[in-house]
Amino acid sequence: MRAVKKDMLNKKITIFGLGKSGIAAAKKLAALGAKVFATDEKEPKGMDDLKKLGIELELGGHTMKAIEGAELIVVSPGVHLDIPVLEEAKKRNIPIISEIELASRFLTKPIIAITGTNGKTTTTTLIGEMLKAGGKKIAVAGNIGAPLIEVDDKNLDFIVVEVSSYQLETIVDFKPFISVILNIQPDHLERHHTMAEYAAQKARLFMNQAGDDSFVVYNEDDPEVVKLVRGARGEVRGFSKQHPEIITIGPEKIKIPGRHNLENALAAAQTAYLCGISKTVVAEVLKTFPGVEHRIEFVAKINGVECYNDSKGTNPDSTMVAIDTFKGKGIILILGGRDKGVGLDPLIKKVKENVKLVVLIGEAAPRFEKALRDQGYSSIHNSGFSLAAAVNLAFTMAAPKDIILFSPACASFDMFDNYEARGKEFKSLCQKIKNQ
Repeated sequence: MRAVKKDMLNKKITIFGLGKSGIAAAKKLAALGAKVFATDEKEPKGMDDLKKLGIELELGGHTMKAIEGAELIVVSPGVHLDIPVLEEAKKRNIPIISEIELASRFLTKPIIAITGTNGKTTTTTLIGEMLKAGGKKIAVAGNIGAPLIEVDDKNLDFIVVEVSSYQLETIVDFKPFISVILNIQPDHLERHHTMAEYAAQKARLFMNQAGDDSFVVYNEDDPEVVKLVRGARGEVRGFSKQHPEIITIGPEKIKIPGRHNLENALAAAQTAYLCGISKTVVAEVLKTFPGVEHRIEFVAKINGVECYNDSKGTNPDSTMVAIDTFKGKGIILILGGRDKGVGLDPLIKKVKENVKLVVLIGEAAPRFEKALRDQGYSSIHNSGFSLAAAVNLAFTMAAPKDIILFSPACASFDMFDNYEARGKEFKSLCQKIKNQ
């Protein structure tokens, strides 16, 4: 730890991206005596705290000034590595790392890192709940909750971290005690371009693990994951829906709805056992855990119509899981946002078979509408860039016992800062209608 701190002193370090993790990294490095330069393509508010710490800011774009004299670059997850200034940094051999890589250099306690296309947040939260119920002192961080760089692990037993492919792109020595890989489905192709490249980034999670001092918990039912873990050097532990007995309770007793949550429960249970948690504790948590915000979250029942917030459904596969949860009911589906460039055919098929009406929003609306109409589905309304209009229309068209499902299958960045803000807005709009 002292060596890491000393290594930061008077070093010029540039932070790219001033979201949650970028701000946290900037503050940490400034406190250690680094000369911090922070750059963001937008002009985020609330930067006064950084200025007071002596951090030099460049807002409204990334210029070459950001890398002049820099000895280290820390990139936020949302910053693409192929922008010109970072391409130039690579030519100059300036190290580029992620915030989770930086954070791991200050941590000494075992890290449990969870990745996958879908289910990361639920599984991460479940593992945290199981460890706490088993008497362990833990922190939950990363792509969920607080940035990893804010974790002080002095009095902890474990750190549970949700990790995205974006964060894994620039790790170097990041080495979890347990790596958990849930599934690999088409996602983020606007950034990674091919499924092979996307999967390769996910595999970086366990690239530094070796021997019997580390574990890889993986989904035996997902062929892409099975293929991925063939290269793992840590001890592999699989989980499968074909063997639900490892959780000791029947799947129907798991409180959170949806067949997909059986996989999340199995992954969490297998991980908890490796940390010394008893089967009794694991079973009790599964019977009582209510689920996470923004993932098939019940919002309200209004005149017999149930509303569900699935703002975390940011890709077609995730939305298909949400549709399956309400199969056989009258589903009014609100879809759209920033397109990720993945194929839509499986989603369109699922919509045709199960969805009564689609309300489209955001940048992706024209592509989604064309794909739906090309496959003969015509129960479509377009609400442009207004979530309020979409929610009001959905209620106008809904009948008692219908389900209004907000599961966009897209990123949020065309209209909102993140999926959390998008989900909170949906819930607020539903509450307004209920109050009226």
